[in-house]
Amino acid sequence: MGIDAVIAAGDGKAARKVFKRNKALLDVAGKPIIRHIVEVLLACDDIDRIVVVGPKAKFEEVIGDLGVDIVEQKRSLAENGWEGFLQTLPEYRQTPEVTYDIINTHRDKHVLFLSGDIPLLSVRELKEFLSQCDMSGYDYVAGITSEEILKFFGPRKGRPGIKMATFHTWDGNFRQNNLHMARPFMLIESIDLVLKAYEFRYQKEFYNIVKTLIEIIRLGPGNIGKTLGIYLLLQLSAGLASVGMDTAAHLISFPVTLERVERMLSNLLGARCKIVETTVGGAALDVDNEKDFMILSVMYRDWLNQITEGGRSLA
Repeated sequence: MGIDAVIAAGDGKAARKVFKRNKALLDVAGKPIIRHIVEVLLACDDIDRIVVVGPKAKFEEVIGDLGVDIVEQKRSLAENGWEGFLQTLPEYRQTPEVTYDIINTHRDKHVLFLSGDIPLLSVRELKEFLSQCDMSGYDYVAGITSEEILKFFGPRKGRPGIKMATFHTWDGNFRQNNLHMARPFMLIESIDLVLKAYEFRYQKEFYNIVKTLIEIIRLGPGNIGKTLGIYLLLQLSAGLASVGMDTAAHLISFPVTLERVERMLSNLLGARCKIVETTVGGAALDVDNEKDFMILSVMYRDWLNQITEGGRSLA
């Protein structure tokens, strides 16, 4: 039996539009980004039901022929993900109400969550991520990609590229890659914190860092001293790296290991959390602004070739 997938691709609260449009509807290589993503999911034999959450009427125009479930968006990215998950439950589809029976029946159900702005997602990367998601031992698994892999998509002499922000640990520098596996019913008690984390997810902006700190203190567990310490070190090392002080950033990250970040997430969410690495890079190449979109559009074919082996496409 396959895994259900939810693409949260709305354009509501805290969503960033590009050229004043929903990013998932922008054309790359002749078709909307959302169609690229859905076609990859359909080509992956590990995926079962596919639910797409966003502006329903517009999505029906561009992917309505693909046989996936299209659900009208809610107010925010996290709420879209929650509604998408509920739509994978047959009882909820019959009567849209969450009951204790539904929760008890599907408490262990896990689904794959993706964003709607990753046109270079590939079956290869999906399978690599899914193969590491041992959900018998975890409630939430987040995918990351190393800075070394992402350098292939960065600017080079005579070639445009996208320089992507990373978080710094003693194990290396990484970027979250927009692939998540989660048991939503196991995260109910921390849902308010999850909603706020998504609202303030653009951590390059100082305002969002401050707001995140406030929400961690307000909504987090009672004993959060170590959690705050790890979070502040992550922000400090990223800030140092942004002004070219890479050596200092690396030294500052000495106490921050991937294992400790996992413990920080587990403590915050009251769940068993795991971080896994993928080595392809496409899922980390999201569209955040007009400049990145233009570069991605120009480089799409070249970058698609970079996630192939021996000229044979694995996408």
